[in-house]
Amino acid sequence: MKSHLSIKLLFSVIIASLILVPIAHTQTPNPALPTPIPSEQEEFTAQVAYKDYVYTFDLYKKAHSDYLLALSQYKQAQTLASKTKTQEATTKMLQARDDVVITYLTALRLRVSEAEGVNNTDKSGLYSRIDSEIAWFQDHRQTITSAGTLQDLVADSESALERYSIVEPLAYEILSTIPLGKVEIIKSKLNSILAEIKIKTEEIRAKGDHDTTITERWILETENKITRGLDKQIEAQRLLATFQVSGESNPRLKPNYNANYNEIIDFLQQSNQLYKESSSYLKEIIRSITVTQ
Repeated sequence: MKSHLSIKLLFSVIIASLILVPIAHTQTPNPALPTPIPSEQEEFTAQVAYKDYVYTFDLYKKAHSDYLLALSQYKQAQTLASKTKTQEATTKMLQARDDVVITYLTALRLRVSEAEGVNNTDKSGLYSRIDSEIAWFQDHRQTITSAGTLQDLVADSESALERYSIVEPLAYEILSTIPLGKVEIIKSKLNSILAEIKIKTEEIRAKGDHDTTITERWILETENKITRGLDKQIEAQRLLATFQVSGESNPRLKPNYNANYNEIIDFLQQSNQLYKESSSYLKEIIRSITVTQ
């Protein structure tokens, strides 16, 4: 049995976990979803779920270390006892690996529930897909104990690895959707303020008491900034859609998810910067309107 199977499956989980930063707002998780039980004093939030994931991952590393030791001893001794021990260690390692994926997906689910700026339809779709993957790995974990040979366990490991080809793009899709929602909130607030400013400027122009030429020029510049920021958002959304396609296509043809994610974040950072500049313009406009009154 090749030990690299377990390492390969969790490599992407480790990468993704580095960007699974807990957020402050909380929402009650779906009670039908099996999750670790928090203490009585602690609400089950994304932050708590992430801690559960880290703890479970530590357990997996211990199980994987025990598996490597048992495998090494079996290769040397080639006895029935060492073979049995290796099979037991392999079973525990594979179950621990499934637990890591389950707790990681649970943490992602809580991140989605707490995310602002993500509409309920998108959240419901993500919930459904996350729950489907959690259910698959829970079932897979239970079937591991029925393996009769090490070859059966290799097959179980391969099936989990193949299934992870769906989990990985889903995880990156979620981790991209959350900051996209935050940027969307900023854009919506800017548009709302700008709409009020335009109404006020029209009122001032209608009275004829003050020249609104400069103010209107600032408004136009602000609109242009917001439009450019929206263009960056659209580019981020276009890339985000590639994660959805990847999970449905040939799992052997895997794109560079991390590179796509980084490009999405880059577009969102550009969008956010443009919105910050728009905000500064709005402040100047409000100041000028206040002076004219």
